[in-house]
Amino acid sequence: MIAQHSSPEYAPPRPFPVGTRFYLREVEPELRTAWHPHTAAWDARAREWADELLADVPDEDRGLLETVVRDGVWWACVCYPDAEDSRMVDVLRAAIAHIVLDDCIYTSFLTDGRMGELLADFAAAMDDPTLDRSTFIGRFMAKTWREMSRRSPDGLRSRLRRASGDYLRSTAIEVEARASGRNFTREEYLNMREGSMAADVVHFLGEYSIGIDMTEDMDRLPQMFDQVRKVGVAHFAYVNDLYTFRKEYCDGGDYQHSLVFTSVTHDGLTLQESIDRLCDLIEETEHLYRQVCDRILSHVQGHQRDRMIAYLRQIEYGLAGSREYSQTAARYHGRGFSHLSGNRFVPSRTSGWLELSPGKSIFHDTPA
Repeated sequence: MIAQHSSPEYAPPRPFPVGTRFYLREVEPELRTAWHPHTAAWDARAREWADELLADVPDEDRGLLETVVRDGVWWACVCYPDAEDSRMVDVLRAAIAHIVLDDCIYTSFLTDGRMGELLADFAAAMDDPTLDRSTFIGRFMAKTWREMSRRSPDGLRSRLRRASGDYLRSTAIEVEARASGRNFTREEYLNMREGSMAADVVHFLGEYSIGIDMTEDMDRLPQMFDQVRKVGVAHFAYVNDLYTFRKEYCDGGDYQHSLVFTSVTHDGLTLQESIDRLCDLIEETEHLYRQVCDRILSHVQGHQRDRMIAYLRQIEYGLAGSREYSQTAARYHGRGFSHLSGNRFVPSRTSGWLELSPGKSIFHDTPA
């Protein structure tokens, strides 16, 4: 599925020295967040899933992927707060599988040329979960999908398979693009990220989590749902690239594939201007989502309106949840950055002068 390579072929110079600080302001959210009432219990369950999933993962990769497993639980608990417990098991496992696969590009599975095998086995597990799979991610996803597919109507089931297939293909393209070290324009980057952000998978899991199926509605109102999708993809990209920039720049070799960096290299902004613009775009996109919801709800009524309200509310939780998760995640900010408070994880800080330092996010009250 992807060519075998061990590292990026091109490493551009880093224009911002280690220790540089930029001001990350508090984003003013318009979309509301909530956490699943049993977040603490699901977080404890993550240890069990980590042991199952990572049993034969090399020791050198296990520490990173254990963090990713736990982060996957946090992400699902804030994105799907209304999920029924019986369905939440499937949602959590599916989220963990997709997020772990995504982070395998930072492990020996990429450097040893085995990333293509993981992608192919993941796809095979979605096509036929009854067969034994050859990789750890294939086995975990096959077991997960066996349970989910039995509970999913035909339309919902086929849409997830299609969405996961698009995600896998886009991830393969992104891996190759990152290896080449090619710089992208903003439009090229967003086009590449449209599939690898897995927005369609996120939306599907939202429907599944609350037991609705919008397939017929999507066939009847494709333009309306396309508006939701476009806003969702943009919001996911803005949020991800803002809150992961410190990690990608200081700890990764492909930091130029980020809207922060692209805005500097192609749009001529300073680092601070690029950060400020992403904060503005997140706020603008959340406001745009509100407008899209109002337009959609003005065209539907009766039972269809009730279903649409439930769907749009869940999408809101997914968008707002991705923002709150990205401010919290250990994989982005380091272990110990967030702590459990009640039924939600709370970051130590969300604004201030953020230092470009390896390993963890460090905020200061003043510039360097």
